[in-house]
Amino acid sequence: MQEVTIFIQQHWLLSLALVLVFIAIVILELIKAQRQTWQINPGQLTQLINRENAVIIDTRPGDTFSKGHIVDAISSPIQDLKDPIKKMEKYRAKPIALVCETGLGSQKVAALLKKAGYNVYSLKGGMRAWQDAGMPIVKQ
Repeated sequence: MQEVTIFIQQHWLLSLALVLVFIAIVILELIKAQRQTWQINPGQLTQLINRENAVIIDTRPGDTFSKGHIVDAISSPIQDLKDPIKKMEKYRAKPIALVCETGLGSQKVAALLKKAGYNVYSLKGGMRAWQDAGMPIVKQ
């Protein structure tokens, strides 16, 4: 133990850098864990729909939506969501699942709604992940 103390005293800058890197790793892991709590995979989304009657909001453009979407999904293109908090107010009592093409676009809206206190989720991987998992889609 005495050698550790001597090492820290002689190499204080290196020791400080080690502590800072450790703190940065812990903070990044906490952020990652928090973000992943509201990102769900297709199987989890199916459970959310069946067990909690979740509202599915598809944020893709209307023409893409009509080519194939999740059953009972509501089309609300991300461009139309200027104030997503106000627009989603009528769904506040239910879990909301946001879906886009790749899962990246809906994350931003989900983060805003999450901060406003909504019970919101984002489909990780978007419609691509949904289709890759062999889940059903309907066309309009």
